[in-house]
Amino acid sequence: MIYLILYVISGIATIVAEHTELRMLMYASKVLLMPLLALYFYQQSKQIKNYKFIYLALFFSWWGDIFLMFPRNEASPNAKLLFICGLVSFLIGHFNYIIHFIKEMKSTTKVTVIVEKPYLVLPFLLFIFLFLRLMYPTLGTMKIPVTVYGIVITSMMLMAFNRKNIVNSTSFYLVFAGALLFVFSDSCIAVNLFYKPFELARMVIMSTYIIAQFLIIKGILKAEKPVV
Repeated sequence: MIYLILYVISGIATIVAEHTELRMLMYASKVLLMPLLALYFYQQSKQIKNYKFIYLALFFSWWGDIFLMFPRNEASPNAKLLFICGLVSFLIGHFNYIIHFIKEMKSTTKVTVIVEKPYLVLPFLLFIFLFLRLMYPTLGTMKIPVTVYGIVITSMMLMAFNRKNIVNSTSFYLVFAGALLFVFSDSCIAVNLFYKPFELARMVIMSTYIIAQFLIIKGILKAEKPVV
């Protein structure tokens, strides 16, 4: 439980640092988030092998946090490179979440909700289509990276939804809520950077991200059995 308490403390410190632009507090607190969440996950699961893709997702999210915690509005030749590195890190993290969800589906004979009701894919397709259509004119040279990332994170959200028939309801709702918040957080980043900056953006982005990661991890722990 100590790691969860420390995660909450680090999360609050990071949110405060984002709002007040205290860079040193940001550097000290944000870098601790994913390691503490990984330690909490291990403390609760007592396993590594069956959850290797979850640990990999947290590992690459940690790198994403590091790359994206530096100021993005400064005229630096490295600013775009750091953003791309952060984008790629989170993209790989989402891929690992997707792989774990698929392994869960393969570990059971139950029919997934998307196989049972294929039309439920449509809202996810509509979301990514409308969002990219809104953002496309303002993305400039970032059109391809943002499009690829948008497709991957939407796929992660879809795979989280596809767990509905194969895990208990607590696990499903926690993970799916986390996936929704993750998409919301990343959508806010895109809107704030490329479309129209909005007040309290940093606080909204960071708070929803911190909660999202915790909900996904908690939901995985609530699943009936580990994935082999």
